[in-house]
Amino acid sequence: MVIAMRGVGLRLLAAGPGGYLVAALAATLAVRLLPGPVIETVLAGSMGSFLVWVAVVIRVFAVDDPRRALAEVAVLAGLIAAAGGWR
Repeated sequence: MVIAMRGVGLRLLAAGPGGYLVAALAATLAVRLLPGPVIETVLAGSMGSFLVWVAVVIRVFAVDDPRRALAEVAVLAGLIAAAGGWR
């Protein structure tokens, strides 16, 4: 029972703050990459970030191992940050 609860805690950590981090980085990257006026790219990036967060949450709870889910979120955040979403 305790092991199962630890898995839920890791999944919640990956889905909540981890998903928020990935979504925020994706929104920042979208603003940098999308053409057009700044206000429109900010709006598009913000709306798209909600879809990214939902996709991260679904993926986190679909993976068998909670540590793998946390690692996938960390790698995804690192890739987006390296692509230019961290400035």
